[in-house]
Amino acid sequence: MLRCLLILTLLAAPLAAEYESNFGRVILANCDVILQGVASATRAKVGTSSKVQVTVETVLYGKEAKTEIVVFYADPDVLKKDEAVRGMFALKRLADGGYNLVGRPVLTPDADPEESDKLRVARKFIALEDQPAGDERTEDFWNLLLDGIDLGGYAAQNAAVELMYVAKDRGGIITEERFEEVLKARETADKRFTKQTREDLKLACQGLVEAQVKSLKFRRVRRSETPKDKRSAADELMDLQKDYTRAFTEEDAKLCDALVDISEDDVLTEKLKKLARAIRSEIKIREAEERNKNAGK
Repeated sequence: MLRCLLILTLLAAPLAAEYESNFGRVILANCDVILQGVASATRAKVGTSSKVQVTVETVLYGKEAKTEIVVFYADPDVLKKDEAVRGMFALKRLADGGYNLVGRPVLTPDADPEESDKLRVARKFIALEDQPAGDERTEDFWNLLLDGIDLGGYAAQNAAVELMYVAKDRGGIITEERFEEVLKARETADKRFTKQTREDLKLACQGLVEAQVKSLKFRRVRRSETPKDKRSAADELMDLQKDYTRAFTEEDAKLCDALVDISEDDVLTEKLKKLARAIRSEIKIREAEERNKNAGK
């Protein structure tokens, strides 16, 4: 849910096949309750942890009948000092009836213009993970991400981080059609993004290209039945290389070389040679930048 939480945990969390989303495997897999409430301004130290009383407003996931609960957390910077904090809290129940905080709260201060979007995103992902695993749930997951991008704001921010997770651990669900849907939604909703979300979505799309999209297009170059289809795939690869240069490596240039060796289509051959040159040129630029950066240290 929270961008910084998900990015920090993206690499650390183990892949749990029973969960569709990163929210599921990072948050739901590790908590018993998700609620909206207000953490009091008074804090107490308990060993290496801090303790705070939370007034419960709404329970979004799990069960909690009390209106006042005690929450422990290890990172003192999670909650602002000497200030009441309203937000959504993911909690792991303790034997004594208290809770440990899971991750960071999603803040929903009074008059927060994005509060309804934050609650909507949480409820949507909770409902998603309650569905049986399978193709239908995966399709719903993808549509949920597209809806988030289209809404902009917090929902788009959340979708961008979820797409990073897809690129890292769920390459098998990426298709060319789904990638095109993301690009279209991203272009349509661009004015509704923050600068950070815009950057995150570009990074996520680069990840999708690197994880699967370029491989699918190379496969079409190899296996399409007509020269026209093969040339089209080569053109699409060139467009991707221009937009996401860092998604292409020397191995991709070598693959172009190999496809040139077996090609009997002069037009396709030239396209693949051009792509290989472009990839290698960008690699040289990146290597030079890295050398200059290291030399300046």
